Order: sequence, then C-alpha cells, then structure tokens
Amino acid sequence: MKDFYSTLGIAREATPEEIKKAYRKRALECHPDRNPGDPKAAEEFKRVSEAYEVLSDDNRKRTYDQYGEEGLRGAGMGGAGGFPGGAGGFSSMEEALRTFMGAFGGGGGGGRGESVFDSFFGGGPEEGGGHRGTSKKVSIKISFEEAARGTEKELAISNYISCGTCHGLGARSKNGIKKCSTCQGQGQIYQNRGFFSMSSTCPHCGGAGQVITDPCHTCSGAGRLKEKQRVKIKIPAGVDTGMRLKMNGYGDAGEAGGPPGDLFVNIEVEPHEAFKREGDDVSLDLPITFPEAALGCKKEVPTPYGESCRIQIPEGVQNGKLLRVSGKGFPNVHGQGHGDLLIRISVETPVKLNEKQKALLRTFEELDVPQNHPRRKTFLDKIKVFFSE
Repeated sequence: MKDFYSTLGIAREATPEEIKKAYRKRALECHPDRNPGDPKAAEEFKRVSEAYEVLSDDNRKRTYDQYGEEGLRGAGMGGAGGFPGGAGGFSSMEEALRTFMGAFGGGGGGGRGESVFDSFFGGGPEEGGGHRGTSKKVSIKISFEEAARGTEKELAISNYISCGTCHGLGARSKNGIKKCSTCQGQGQIYQNRGFFSMSSTCPHCGGAGQVITDPCHTCSGAGRLKEKQRVKIKIPAGVDTGMRLKMNGYGDAGEAGGPPGDLFVNIEVEPHEAFKREGDDVSLDLPITFPEAALGCKKEVPTPYGESCRIQIPEGVQNGKLLRVSGKGFPNVHGQGHGDLLIRISVETPVKLNEKQKALLRTFEELDVPQNHPRRKTFLDKIKVFFSE
C-alpha cells in the first residue's frame, strides 16, 4: 500500500495549504530537470505527483482515507506522470512557472514583476492597459568635423501619434470601453499542454484586454493617427561610426493609451581626406622637404576643429617620426577628456631637379661624413660583422 502522506512528509490532519506547500518542496527537490540522469529522482517525482493528485482533491482524499489505494482504483484514479489539476497544484500556471523558475535560478523582475517566463510567453498589456508603441530606427550621416564638434540635425519621420480628439483612448469616452469577455481583461488566453499552460494573444481584443464599443470618430477607435514629423537630433561631440543614440518616446505612440516607443539613431561619420581617427586620437601625415627635415622648421598644421596649431619640427627628424600635440584630437563621447593629434612626418624626396640643383647635391655629397647618417653607419657596421663571421 502506498502512503501518500509519508511521500509528501505530512500528517493526515494537514490542511490544503500545508499539502500544497509540502508538494512544492518535494517536487522541486526531485524534479528531473534538477536531477538530470537520475532515474531515482524521476521515479520519486512521479510518486510525489501521484500523492498530490490524490490529496489535493477532496473527493479522492476522502476515498483514500476511507478505503486506501484500492478504493481509488475503483474510483478511477488518474495517471501520475504530470502535474495534477492542469496547473501542478498551484493557483495558476503563472504561479507554477514562477515557483520553478525561482528554484532554477531564474526570475528577476521589472516594475511589473516580470520574469523570464513573461519574456518567453510574451507579456500582456502594459500596466494601465494598452501596448507600448513600436520603436523606430533611422540612420544619419555626418561629416568628420561635425563629429568632432557635435551638431544638431533635423529629420523627417512618419510616426503614429496619439489622437488629439480622444487623447489615445480610442473611444468617445471612458464609458465606450468594456472589458474583453473572451479573455476577461487579461489580454491572453491559455491552453493546457501537459506540463505547461501555453498563452497566446487574445484574438478578440488583440491583447488589449478591453474592447471599444463607442469608437472615436477621428481615429476610428485606433487611438492614434499616422503623421509626418520633424525631429531635431542633438549629436554629441566625439561620436563615431557604429554608435547609436536613443531618443526616449520618439517612436510610435502606444495603442490604447500605452507608452510610446523609442527612436534609435545610427551614426555614420564620413571619412576625411587628411585625418584618420584612431579611437579618440586623430592622425595626420605631414609631408616636409629634405632641407626642412635636416635643418628643422616650424609648421602650421590643421586640427579636426577647422583651426590650426603651430608645431616645431626638430632638426634631423626622420621619415615616419610621430609628433604628438596633446588635447587636439577628438573629445571623448562620454566626457572623459580629449584625444591627441598625432602628426606623422613624411620626408619627401625632391624630383625633377635641374642641373644647378644636382650640382649642389653632388657638392653636399662630397662634404657628407658618416656622422651625418648614424643609422646608415650602424647598419654598415652590422653588415661587416655579419660577413666577418
């Protein structure tokens, strides 16, 4: 004989609430998902489910208390492979899902007590009725200089806006809105699928939980109208290609008075002919002549802000040398200072020389000494060592 009370670990005088509580505890302990590959746990889960199926039903419990397990067979006891009562002994399937999700490390919550299961099955209407409006995406192209300084752009977008006549209500007055009789205001209908109760959007009210019986004459009950709008977008200094701005509430108006969606603005920065961006730093190739490299000089160089700055090029600077001007790069988009301007020296070899220029260079070459070219001298010394080994 099976002792269902011992299976749940309760006394025969246990109240319905104590029976439910004991069942939850035992079911969570031996649930197959928490004990993968353990046949004993799966078998125990069946016994616990069978015990609760009987003890949670007043008629079956009375029969079991009087006649034992044999009496139940005569009364046609159901199977024990799943949760009894269609919802596992919980007051609702939502309660069952939240309980098990909590046991497996899930749950969590937003302002409406949402859990992972809310996202999985799809949430109902927003608090206060209605659905959140659709969020929109737009792309905007700006120049390199605009990205450095920040700018403001105006875009034309087509959005659903709240109806000015009914203020998003969709009805002439609040009396023209009734609770949906199909879903009883829940916005969802439920169907049992063995262990789970699957939810879907109510086909009658579209998930709003309410129906409009006296629609607004302007929006015909939709609560919103489509309209072209011009939106000003403030783009902060320091943005880069691939960044996205979020403008709260600039998407479509919500349905049935729900909150509006958002507008996401994807940024694309046009490349510059001279500057190249490297994070918050900006690099610039600066061509100089051979005499300027040998003797040193001062140069005016541009910055990303459309202004210029004066730099000193040292005597004997080599091709590829990187000079740094602090704070003349891009501002950090999060307000964490500025990058630097990196000036890469490019010594340009003269071309198309006339005879006089060539003669002067030959004279210079005759006066040239190894000390004028330390890198070449070091290289030749290394070559000599290599061939002498």
